[in-house]
Amino acid sequence: MLSFVRSVIASFMPYKLKTALLLSALLVELAYETFMPLSFKFLVDYAIVPHRYSLLILLLSLMVTGALASVVIGIYRDRMFAGLGSRIVTDYYRRMFGKLQSLSTDYYHRVSGGDIVSRFNNDLISIDTFIMLIPYALLSVLGLLLNVAVLFVLQWQLALLAVIGLPLCLIGPKLFGGQAYDASYKLKEEQADIATAIQENVSAQPVIKAFGLQPLFIRRFNDRMSRYGSLSARSSFTNFLIDRTTNMGTMILNLMTICAGSLLAFFGYLSIGSLLAFSAILISLSYLVAAITWLAPQFIQATTGMQRIRELLDEQPTVSDNEGAGPLRQFERGIEFRDVTFGYAPGQRSLNGVSLTIPRGTYAAFVGASGSGKSTIINLLMRFYDPQQGAVLYDGTDIRQITQQSLRSRIGIVFQESFLFRSSIRENIRLGKPEATDEEVIHAARSAEIHDFITGLPDGYDTDVGERGGRLSGGQRQRIAIARAIIRDPAILILDEATSALDPATEASINKTLQRLTATRTVVSVTHRLASAEHADCIYVLHEGNIAEKGSHQQLLLLPEGRYKQSWLKQTGFDLSDDGYHVEVRAERLKLFPIFADMDDAFLHDVSHLFATESYASNRTIIHEGDPGDKFYVIVRGKIEVLKKDETGEDRRVAVLSDGDFFGEVALLRDIPRTATIHTLTPVVFITLQREFFRDLLNLAPHLTALLESRSK
Repeated sequence: MLSFVRSVIASFMPYKLKTALLLSALLVELAYETFMPLSFKFLVDYAIVPHRYSLLILLLSLMVTGALASVVIGIYRDRMFAGLGSRIVTDYYRRMFGKLQSLSTDYYHRVSGGDIVSRFNNDLISIDTFIMLIPYALLSVLGLLLNVAVLFVLQWQLALLAVIGLPLCLIGPKLFGGQAYDASYKLKEEQADIATAIQENVSAQPVIKAFGLQPLFIRRFNDRMSRYGSLSARSSFTNFLIDRTTNMGTMILNLMTICAGSLLAFFGYLSIGSLLAFSAILISLSYLVAAITWLAPQFIQATTGMQRIRELLDEQPTVSDNEGAGPLRQFERGIEFRDVTFGYAPGQRSLNGVSLTIPRGTYAAFVGASGSGKSTIINLLMRFYDPQQGAVLYDGTDIRQITQQSLRSRIGIVFQESFLFRSSIRENIRLGKPEATDEEVIHAARSAEIHDFITGLPDGYDTDVGERGGRLSGGQRQRIAIARAIIRDPAILILDEATSALDPATEASINKTLQRLTATRTVVSVTHRLASAEHADCIYVLHEGNIAEKGSHQQLLLLPEGRYKQSWLKQTGFDLSDDGYHVEVRAERLKLFPIFADMDDAFLHDVSHLFATESYASNRTIIHEGDPGDKFYVIVRGKIEVLKKDETGEDRRVAVLSDGDFFGEVALLRDIPRTATIHTLTPVVFITLQREFFRDLLNLAPHLTALLESRSK
């Protein structure tokens, strides 16, 4: 709490003159509010009882003048403090937002978005509320001290009794303050968790609806609300206890002093005016104590809010510009990974001593299974993370000796999921180069082959793209993201699975655009789809954090048992129509499946015509666990996840399948329901074989039954 007080005082320090004027205005108000109850003594003892009319008029005039002055000064103080308080709060907003921009990528993996938003909303609003109450808090505390001093001037014995009884009013904050603080902090953490849950639920609505998970999430949210209700009730009750015990103490104090004062006045030890003044001041004291008690919960909430804000402001980025780091003025020679080792968590390695060189002007592609280290390459190239061992060098300079801003100004990147901000198309493209002219924006859009589409819209380049670009298709969003990347005219272009989330037709179209744009730049591409890497100057095949193979497409295909060759054979052999929605599978491709390996080409040619083509958008559930087994599936393009229910009844991912993988034969072979749920992660194109055709196939080739049974065990 002392830390909170120091933080609040420090917040006022940049505004010393205004703070001094505010304190002066508060002192004027305080003087008047103290004089008002004290005036009873002067009015009764020196004017009314002695019948001194002129003094009565003077005193009344002073009271009226003081009241007017207090009102005018109070209005001025309110106006000035409203401006100062809002400045202090907006300073916190700026500092927090600026801090978020400086934090490293790992912070956003550790802390949920809902928790961060809650610090801006619930926590900072509680501070804002308390700051606006600071004048009343100061008036209450200073008024309490000043009124006690006046009581000693009036009658020190009664004042001593009041001071002795005053701790009765502070029993509540003393007994329950700690509990109230703890309850308030836990309540704020729960509010942050609720914000995270709601944010996640809104983003995941397609998945929730596709899986029919509404009842499950409603049940979970109800459980969370039960916890929140308990925490909220506990926090409110401790605050009520503080208020209740303070009121009880105030009531006892008033009774004690009024009884004692009445006896003193009865026996002539205290004048009637002094008794009235003493009683009025004592009542004023009671109001001041009540005000302080009312402020206590606000103070506690602001204190816990400040603690959570300090946690954010005190967070240090794990990646920062080293002292003496300079700009990357030109990119002339190339990029080098020198014995780079990195892991996101202790004991886990994403890269193991990787060394490679990407000369300027070349096209390097990184391929491999999920978890092989492809995305880590990009994270290190962009300096989202630093290597734990080894170094990443640009033109021979360690990336840690290059300022992050100058490094990233040389790079354009297109992500798998292109995030668009809720603004116009023009502004989304211009974010790649904020100072770009409208002509440069249009040129970038033409290069990304999206200009004609934009000009065909009613509002053209001023069209609002909606939340996360939701008013545009996936391909349109991706082309705008490409325009955003190339408007920088980057020396290095990074493609992070830039087309894997698109349907085949859109993917093919955008790949042609990218091939044209990458011809004159250094390109680093990460992809699981080998067709996108076929034209690269050098392909790096990653496996468990190591470079398993490297070379051109043709060189890698010459390796007899190479991983690249195996993946290439798995992904090829499918002929897609121009629109990407009709597939023909070649007999030689079917022969690569273990279940078809021993069949002759003529038979497989006949089998190939039995397959049908099916296409699904991303985030769709195509099979539910327990559904009847009616088809055999082969993935031509895209990614799916395989989910199985655990002991709690929740779906858990057990595998991710992509181009060339197949599934569904177990349910057909054993004539049982589906043993897993299949959910698309990207747009997917399948070829499928119906149950009756699959059964006919088993009858024509009896050896398949034994083969499939051995595979399914």
